[in-house]
Amino acid sequence: MTAISSNQLDTKVQIANLYYRQNLSQQEIAEKLSISRATVSRILKSCIEEGIVSIHIKNTSAYQYDLEKKLSDKYGLKYVSVVSAKSSNDLIAKAIGESVFNYLKDILPQKVRIGISAGTTIESILHQMSPIREHHIDVFQMCGDASHQISNCSSVLAIELAKRLGGTPHAMHVPLLVHTKVLRDLLLEEPFNKRHFQELGNLDIAIVGLGLLEALLPSTSDTWYSFVSDKDELRNKKAVGDICGNFIDYSGNLCNADIQDRTIAISLDELHRIPYCIAVAYGRNKKYITKAAIQGHYINVLMTDEDLACALLEDN
Repeated sequence: MTAISSNQLDTKVQIANLYYRQNLSQQEIAEKLSISRATVSRILKSCIEEGIVSIHIKNTSAYQYDLEKKLSDKYGLKYVSVVSAKSSNDLIAKAIGESVFNYLKDILPQKVRIGISAGTTIESILHQMSPIREHHIDVFQMCGDASHQISNCSSVLAIELAKRLGGTPHAMHVPLLVHTKVLRDLLLEEPFNKRHFQELGNLDIAIVGLGLLEALLPSTSDTWYSFVSDKDELRNKKAVGDICGNFIDYSGNLCNADIQDRTIAISLDELHRIPYCIAVAYGRNKKYITKAAIQGHYINVLMTDEDLACALLEDN
């Protein structure tokens, strides 16, 4: 057999991935790499001691675990995390943020592109993020910035997430909504923006919020623009809310409304192609937008609370 030095980081990472992510046995790994099973066992032990592998035991109740399994089975999701709803919104957001961070650590490849949307829920979970060592992380803004959103707009959150994870931010600083389709198209043709949107087609992971109609299109605005006619049209189109600035109906279909031609954001087709699209949402009021996002196959991972989990398991 070929001897492999157990102090080689690349070998340790390779063996850890084969064992913990690909579920190969120690004997299978030994045969695959032409080393002894004892060497594999020793390297796996050193991976834990040196922090290359972190064993996380999820703090969940039997009730929450049951909700997670039922949601996964009903909707075919890759992963579901349900936290307690018996606390304040701040504590719920903190618990969800911890779930997101632990899940990211489990699925991150060595080099990864993460996209992030906007909103208060996304902003609230970032406080639980911290640097993930030995990874090359690029964080991309997924949609333009709404004028009434300041601290929770996509460009700011992309910069903040990159800072917390120890990665590199990629922000555009363009508006989410503009006055005409012509202006939207011109902005997307600007070389920097065009390259940015090309990069969005290669995302590995996305972290998105699910917005209600009023959140993205408020009744009052500090800008020149009024959203009254847009909201009337979207209601007529049976819009239930938005995901990354894309308004969808109860079945998860894109609403064919004028506002969509004036929106600067990643498309639903591109969202659908992202291997891990993590939705962060809680509270019963997010039932229909969450259900629509799942049915449209725009998200495949859900981080939520007991209230929304129960609502999603109801018949209607």
